[in-house]
Amino acid sequence: MTKKENVTLFKEIDPPHELFSMVLTRVALARQNAARFRLVIFGTIAFSSALMLVPTLQYVASEFKISGFYDYASLFLDSFSHGYWQELLYSLAASLPSIALLLLAIISGALVWSLWHTNRNARIVFTRFALPA
Repeated sequence: MTKKENVTLFKEIDPPHELFSMVLTRVALARQNAARFRLVIFGTIAFSSALMLVPTLQYVASEFKISGFYDYASLFLDSFSHGYWQELLYSLAASLPSIALLLLAIISGALVWSLWHTNRNARIVFTRFALPA
């Protein structure tokens, strides 16, 4: 009969000791390059939303003047002593420029969100790591 030998199909090969650090360096470079791209995108969004915030604030201020919110607010504060504050509360709520405030909230939210992501990606991009010798 034939003799069965214990034959290994694959021999274990020890990788070079620099391989692990080279792989980690390459992963860090790929992560940094992806963060550069995201930094440009989120920086552009942050810059655009900061530019759009100025006219939005002007729009909100003009809508508050047009709607008469300030007049109702001053009457509401004065009405606590006279007892008709509930009726003025409804008028105050009706005169609130909700579309302008919604627009302001959306643009402010986009600005904060993009600044947060820009900061996170900038930390990745500007981190130095040691190259293998």
